[in-house]
Amino acid sequence: PYYGPKSNTTLLKYWVLVWASLCCLATLFVVMTFLFDQQRFRYPERAIIFGALCYLFISGGFILGFGFNEDIVCADTKDQSKTNANVSVVRQGDEHAPLCFIQLFLVYYFLLASFLWWVILNLTWFLAAGLKWGHEAIALKAKYFHVVAWVVPAILFTIICSTKAIDGDFQANICFVGSFDNAALQFYVIGPLILFYVVGMTFLGLGMVSMCSVRHELHTTGKKTDKLETLMIRIGMFSVLYSIPATILISCFLYERFQRSKWEVGYVSYCLSERPGACDAEQYSGDFVADPTQLTFNLIKYLMMLVTGLSTGFWVLLSFKTVSNWVKLLKCRSKTSETAV
Repeated sequence: PYYGPKSNTTLLKYWVLVWASLCCLATLFVVMTFLFDQQRFRYPERAIIFGALCYLFISGGFILGFGFNEDIVCADTKDQSKTNANVSVVRQGDEHAPLCFIQLFLVYYFLLASFLWWVILNLTWFLAAGLKWGHEAIALKAKYFHVVAWVVPAILFTIICSTKAIDGDFQANICFVGSFDNAALQFYVIGPLILFYVVGMTFLGLGMVSMCSVRHELHTTGKKTDKLETLMIRIGMFSVLYSIPATILISCFLYERFQRSKWEVGYVSYCLSERPGACDAEQYSGDFVADPTQLTFNLIKYLMMLVTGLSTGFWVLLSFKTVSNWVKLLKCRSKTSETAV
């Protein structure tokens, strides 16, 4: 839980909106580029496109939360102990909130799927560089990639819904998992992400070692390695851009997992030590801060959930083919408009 001045919460919500909007624009550009020239993006590169598609939906989930404000994560209920007035409480296991479930699907499901597409990306790099698989051979296995990337998150999402582990995170106005329950955070978020991360880094390391060996062999035989070196640079750039935010994000979830009990104990102590009713919904001033660094922590956590989507946009944009294809498309549309006139 986050307790502190409302100005901090407002800052956090607009921070999330800005990065979600940038992520949405970048990933939309990637998807449109792929639709314009699908044959250009073969495996391993095609896995990046599906990763961008995942972050397009994730950013949409955050934007949806901002649009509905607290209505999507909070529910009105009667305060039976006081005046029987309506008070707003954060949703926990609420089964009568369709928008909350939709947002959970957009953010949680596609977050796991994006990690799995990164694993598949590193796996296909290894198959291409280490085992000398061609694009066609890798493409024949694409159906298995899709089964893993889409079905595994669906199974976890179904379990979460059936066990009512969903809860509201009013800091960023999103319905997620483990915002109040450490066990849910540990088993449904941290556990899967660490597993995917370890597998992905393993394949990434094997792939990079294999590509270095191939480059050395080509140098020894006197063959040109310009294209291979360019590919290695692009692979390394994207891998770093992805792995660094992923590492920080997992670290943030772990920090939250082990610090939450301390935050909650501090809040209870504050409520007991202050005047009677100080923590009631209608009287709470928002002066209590569980951790002075918590605002910075949350700014970083939500940034890491979205910034990876921007990296896919840079990966596609920093290519001469992308620029030339868009220039051709814009020229064609311009000529078509002039002819129509």
